[in-house]
Amino acid sequence: DQEAGAKRFIEQYRLPFPVGRDADGRIGSLFSVDATPTSLFIARDGKLVGRVVEEMEEAAFERRVNSLLAG
Repeated sequence: DQEAGAKRFIEQYRLPFPVGRDADGRIGSLFSVDATPTSLFIARDGKLVGRVVEEMEEAAFERRVNSLLAG
């Protein structure tokens, strides 16, 4: 996605977690991301524990993130 649009989204929803930018596509390739929106849920140990390739409702996204933060 375009950086300006992503920044507006982050500001609008006041995301309380860091959001990185994959400018050269290496992370997308590593996790086989070929569509947006794609949400990857990565545990503290670095393991991929969830993947959603569609828009998520805010409550569902929040539940997934809170579950990871609690674990």
